[in-house]
Amino acid sequence: MTFSTLAQDGWKTPKQKVEFKSDDGKEAKMEVDQGYMFADLELEGRKFHLFFHRDMQKINKARIIDSKTDLLVARGKGSYFWGNARFEFVDGEKFKVKRKYNPNGYDIIGPYGPLFSVKNHAISTITPLNEKDFIAQAFYVFERIKVTQSNPSDLVIIYNDYHPISSND
Repeated sequence: MTFSTLAQDGWKTPKQKVEFKSDDGKEAKMEVDQGYMFADLELEGRKFHLFFHRDMQKINKARIIDSKTDLLVARGKGSYFWGNARFEFVDGEKFKVKRKYNPNGYDIIGPYGPLFSVKNHAISTITPLNEKDFIAQAFYVFERIKVTQSNPSDLVIIYNDYHPISSND
């Protein structure tokens, strides 16, 4: 493969696919990076990019970006510990979420009721009420995949925080 072929085809990252299907036949697709750094969600012709800023798994580092315009759709704020965890959407809606633990999992409760549920260490099905409900639910699916999976052995992620002090390299 030559450089010109790569430039024409575009860069493609290998991803794992997750499909969401509703009772009425609507479909959404999420592709998760093999390093679990980000996920791309496609919903009714719109594309979203889901990730944690600086890869820190805290609600206040959650980001949802519109892939076509690169504009922020929603960001996480607050903390589950203090009870003020929420997603703030660009239209001004504050989507409060609460994490309620149980012996073998947890429930995420949104403003309209249960949003996401893990029972016996597996994801349970919950029907979202609107698009924002679904986008927040998809973010928790991505977070659960990130927490439970590990990088494949052929993928190496190097974090470099080393800054040389002297001029000798």
